Amino acid sequence: MTSLSDWKTFPRAPGVYLMSDARGKILYVGKAKDLRARLHNYSLTGGDGRPQIPHLVRRVADVRCIVTSTEKEALLLENTLIKERRPPFNVFLRDDKEYLLLRIDRREEFPRPELVRRVAKDGATYIGPFSSARGIRETLRILFRFFPLCSCSPKKFASRIRPCLNYQMGRCGGACAGLITREEYLPVVDNAIRFLKGDYRDVVRNWKEEMARRAQETKFEEAAKLRDRIAVVGQTLMKQRVVRAVPGDVDAVGWHREGTEVTGAILHVRAGRLSDAHSYHFRAEVEEDEALSSFLLQHYAEGAYFPGEILLPMEIQDREPLASLLSDSAGTAVRIKVPKAGERGRLVALAHKNAAEAHRMRKEKEAAYAGLSGRLAAFCHLPAPPMRIEGFDISNISGTEPVGSMVTFLGGKAAKKWYRKFAVRGVAGQDDFAMMEQVVRRRFGHDEDFGGVPDLVLIDGGKGQLSSARAAMRAAGMDFIPVIALAKERARGGETVFRERIFLPGRKNPVVLPPHDPALLLLMRVRDEAHRFALTFHRARRTKKAFQPV
Repeated sequence: MTSLSDWKTFPRAPGVYLMSDARGKILYVGKAKDLRARLHNYSLTGGDGRPQIPHLVRRVADVRCIVTSTEKEALLLENTLIKERRPPFNVFLRDDKEYLLLRIDRREEFPRPELVRRVAKDGATYIGPFSSARGIRETLRILFRFFPLCSCSPKKFASRIRPCLNYQMGRCGGACAGLITREEYLPVVDNAIRFLKGDYRDVVRNWKEEMARRAQETKFEEAAKLRDRIAVVGQTLMKQRVVRAVPGDVDAVGWHREGTEVTGAILHVRAGRLSDAHSYHFRAEVEEDEALSSFLLQHYAEGAYFPGEILLPMEIQDREPLASLLSDSAGTAVRIKVPKAGERGRLVALAHKNAAEAHRMRKEKEAAYAGLSGRLAAFCHLPAPPMRIEGFDISNISGTEPVGSMVTFLGGKAAKKWYRKFAVRGVAGQDDFAMMEQVVRRRFGHDEDFGGVPDLVLIDGGKGQLSSARAAMRAAGMDFIPVIALAKERARGGETVFRERIFLPGRKNPVVLPPHDPALLLLMRVRDEAHRFALTFHRARRTKKAFQPV
């Protein structure tokens, strides 16, 4: 092993250093222009001036280096290692995700808009990214309303003989049935691309010219449709604020930090219009410069959409190598600037405001959930308020095609990354207890990474399902995890009732909370999501079996 006291043995070259504890777990990955000088800083006083570093240094038992040719290579390697190893003292965007983009490839015979999650260097036009799937689908709905574009998949397009329903509704040119030529269709595509990029004025001007031409040809019905279309655009889309002094595609970064909790916000300006915003919440044990650099590298991962300019709220040491690295990934120049005034400075200030508001909203939600989970813990006699809840359910019809589901909620929000589905095997008949026992046993009896150990397990069912789940967890050595069951009561004393009952281990009578109690509503949300996920899987298996050849 090589310790920090051996700093003189490290090379005077750019590269990456990895700090590990006595068990070999990587605690921190860093980069440096001069590895020996950087590690010397750690060895001088047990740190480099950052308050969290002494806590790191005390745990470091081994340091190893990887030499690179340039700072840019070191930056790229550091980001790769952080994503692979997830060291606890580095910045890692745990809640990052691939956002949706719209792709249109004009080289296709009849181009059509499609949703994608990654940018490929294929010559197509990409618009986005969009943070809301609902928002981008609404954009598509408006797009098809204004422009008669093809919406059929390539398979449907190739096999279609007569025009689809969209053609009958005036929302498709009928290209699939040969009712429009490519030369007639491409101007529609070009107008749609300009529209998506925010160039509404040119599109409206073209529509006005076309409307006048249709009116002269006495095609008054078609002219009226264009008039209505122009009115809708004028009332809604053209009122968006224009950032006139910032042409092209620009991203402005905002930054808000309280202790180790950081919120980064990115405003997307496309063709001079503020089009969308994303926010990220993470913990940063490192100083601002390094945290911001790591944040940018992880946001602009391979396959992301790269703007021409990125505006930062502060100067960073790695600005030049970072810009070079992003330019290489984008295939075009990406400039990184730190504006102090003007329209660009105003954009960064607005991004700062968005970051602060996103942080405030997150803290308020966390505080609200803390009260809710505390109430749940009190009613269900839990050792601590649950942050991670896993819900389980079974779905089958008379024992056929039985399946199980597991859903995960973190802080009251669905974490679909950690959803799992199980095909139940070897259970004869409709034995829901045995099915539940198998699903829970497979969850807790395997080494698969499920994202952590839950604070609470919620079973959809009554005492029987609860006992089966507890037996499976006991066999897996996980009986220390609290487990409860939630079941609907539909009849009582000959009367029809609808109420939820919470069954607890070792308690004869269930806990009954008021129907609108927030703690009960949380449990119902987890249970209903587990039921939906199981039912969807069950239906898919039934459908697949129904279409299998006999």
